[in-house]
Order: sequence, then C-alpha cells, then structure tokens
Amino acid sequence: MSSHPDVLIIGAGAAGLFCALGLKDSASVTVVEAGPDPGTPPPRWMLYDYLLPDECYYHYADADTGLDLPQGRGTGGGSTVNSAAALRGQPWDFDGWGVPGWSWADCLDGFRAIESDQQFGDAEYHGADGPIPVTRLTPGPLDEALIALCAQRGYPAAADHNAPGALGIGVWPTNRRDEARWGTHAAVLPLVRPAVDVRAGTWVSRLLFNGTRCVGAEVLGPEGEQRLHADRVVVCAGAFGSSLLLMNSGIGPETMLRQAGISVVSRLDGVGANLQDHPWCLLDVGVSDVAAIEARPVSGALLRYELPGDHVEAEIFPWQTRPYVPSVPATQVSFTAALMTPLSRGQVSLAPDGGAEVRVRHLADEQDAARMAGIVSTTAELVGELAAEGLVRLPDAPWWREGDLVAASRRVAGTYNHHCGTCRMGDPSDPGTVVGPGLDVLGISGLSVADSSILPVIPRANTNLTSMMIGHRAAQLLLAALPASAPAGS
Repeated sequence: MSSHPDVLIIGAGAAGLFCALGLKDSASVTVVEAGPDPGTPPPRWMLYDYLLPDECYYHYADADTGLDLPQGRGTGGGSTVNSAAALRGQPWDFDGWGVPGWSWADCLDGFRAIESDQQFGDAEYHGADGPIPVTRLTPGPLDEALIALCAQRGYPAAADHNAPGALGIGVWPTNRRDEARWGTHAAVLPLVRPAVDVRAGTWVSRLLFNGTRCVGAEVLGPEGEQRLHADRVVVCAGAFGSSLLLMNSGIGPETMLRQAGISVVSRLDGVGANLQDHPWCLLDVGVSDVAAIEARPVSGALLRYELPGDHVEAEIFPWQTRPYVPSVPATQVSFTAALMTPLSRGQVSLAPDGGAEVRVRHLADEQDAARMAGIVSTTAELVGELAAEGLVRLPDAPWWREGDLVAASRRVAGTYNHHCGTCRMGDPSDPGTVVGPGLDVLGISGLSVADSSILPVIPRANTNLTSMMIGHRAAQLLLAALPASAPAGS
C-alpha cells in the first residue's frame, strides 16, 4: 500500500466506505477508523443483535438533559449499530436545500447506485445492482392490526415508502439480507479490500496543514503515533466527530478556538452549529403474546403523514423495546411518535478537555413542541383503539393522558439518533456555510467533509441511506478533481 496515498478517508462508516468504494479503481486510498473491525464475514452478533458491545459506540451526552446520544463506532459506523431502516426522504427535502448539484434528481442517481431493491428494482426511481439490499419484511400481527386500523381511518396504502412523495401506511423499507442487518461493513467493506488500506483501531487527533492546505492527519493506532500524508483528506466522522475534528484542528468559530488555545487555520462560524435531529416520544404499552410483535424492530408497520404547513411530516410506528433495553419485559412495545421536520437547532462546542459539548435542544422551538403534541395525540388515539380491541395493554396513568401534552412531550422527548448538519453545505457566501457544493471545506484546500454533517436541513427520513449516498457522490466529485495521471488503487 502507498505510504502517501492520493486520498486519506477519516471514518469507515456509511459514507466513508462508499467514498472508498467509488475511488478504489482510480486512486490510492487509505481509510482510518477509530473503532474496531469485527471481521469478514461479519460475526452473527454484528448482523442480528441490536445492542452491540460497548466498543461499537461513542456515547455522547446532551449537556442540557444528560440524554445518551450513541453513535456508531467501528467499520460500518451507524449502519452497523442501527435498526437497518432504509428510508430515503422526500424529493422536496433535497430540492429545498437549493444547493447546486444536490437536487432530488442529482441525489436520486446516488440512491439508485447504492441499492439493490428486492421488490421494486425495476422501477425507474430504484436501483437493482447496488451493494445494499433493500427489502420489506412480512409484517407481524400487531403491524397488520395497525395497518388495518390506519386504513379504516383513511390513510392511503404505501406499498413502497421509498417511492417519491410516498405517504400513508405500509411496511418499512430496510437494508437486510436473510433478515440480518446488512450495512456497509457487510456489503461494502469486502468490495473495498484489498485495493484500499483500511486501518481500524486508528484514532485521528488532528489534521495537518501546510499553511491553509490540508496535507494529512496525525493518528494514534496499533503502530503508535504517526503522521499520515495524502494529497486529499476526506472527513467522514459523523455529525459529532467531523465537527469536533475540524475544531480541534483549527477550523471553526474563532472565539471558541482561541478560548481553547487552538491556533485558527480557517474561521468558519458554522462548524458545530445547525445541529439537527428528529425528536421522538415513546408511548410504551404491552402485548399479551410476544409473538404479536415478531421481534422485528422498525421492520414492520410505518405510518407517514403530513400536518398542516409546508410538508410538515410525522411518523408513527411500533417496535419491540427489549432488543435495545434488555431490562424491560419481552412484551413491551414502544409506539414512536416522531417529528420529521424539526425547526429546533442545536450546537456542538468544544469542551475544556477537547471533547464535544453537545446541546441538541429537542422541541426548543414552540412550533416543534406543538406539532409533537399533535403527533402524540394521534398516536395515543391509535394505541387506544388497539387497546380497546384487546391487542395492547395500557400502563397505569400513561404520560400521554396528562393535561398539558406540550409540556409532557417536551419532558419525555428523546433522540431518533439522526444527528446531522454541523458542517453545513451551502452557498460559500453564507457565513453559516462550512463546505461548498463540491464538499470542499471553505478557506482550506485539499480537505473535504462527506457525511451527515453536511446536510443543510435534515431529510424527512432516517439518515442511513442519505449518508451512503453522500459518500457515493463524494467519490464522484473527487474523481472529477483528481489529476488524470492518478494511479489506480496501488
């Protein structure tokens, strides 16, 4: 492998491995990943368990609430530890960004390239030859009851929730093979090796610069401290990790950097700002028969609908709680009420020790809180009807029957773990922009960011597939900029 690769990718997650896949035949590539590589083929626990060993997570905490904010750590990143929900988002998500080269039509090509849709691969808006298998599992009894109830209430049927503009009641699209989670570790890492040098257990402390040109990174790995140099560095460390690395390397808000004693390489006030997440509230109920929930978290029924406003979207779905929280009964079901178009914005700042100080600020916006209360009310009605039919049991004094539902929703609101936006992509003239349409970090040459942190506005969907699409498109953008004489994966 080259000691001075054309491209150094920091992070082997959903975006990083797809970026490496797109570059491997045209450039020499090294990928560094702080977390573990459990091996190929993946061990069974990696594919079927929902609560993985602790080494597979970063555990950030919300500085205001103490809420745990787990992030994927290791090869595959979030796609290794998530629930394999494979939802794209709506066309107006991407068109609404107003960023050249990132419209729905532009991004659709990327979504098609990464997937192999098992039910709708022949549709013009789907792909059939990509490495990520997208499928829809047979719903369980509780899912079927919810689907029937939503149909009675007039919600349209959604056979394919990834069809452009799809709303209504249907079954989750999910990236699985043989009902196992099939993320980028399982699907992409074997395609990347051996052409790409993938180094797990290798933590990046800071980026290296020659003036305002990024020339590599300082890392700590199995071989000790090293300086890795490359012609181009691509940061794919996630919404928290990417912004934190930039700040610790001198790229970010000037006042914050100087207070931390870090020399400023490029003043970019948008680094760490614009933090977004989908807030959710969980309505926990019980079932008499555990077989009713099929033990398939977020692989069953999914209701998507719009509230009054400009495509204000909500999700409601049930899932078995125990695979994630072993201490609860196997019969517990969490009905999720999620707001997919939040207006609230948070912040990632530098803590005194150089770590991340995260404030997500779920439901801080008054409209968000009111809308969430409305979604909770709709969810409570559905749960109440299922309880009346004897399909679920309500707890004593459920929180969603409190008088002030706005206050109650704010109290119980949690994270859907779709954090994004902290290295916002946009118009270079906008003071909040961190990367331009080509994913280049403003004020710096030789450095790109390519992961969920670049999202200007959070899509109305899980960010898993969107992150993969960003990695795929990042490779295309980098290939267009590489010298014609770049060596092929040496």
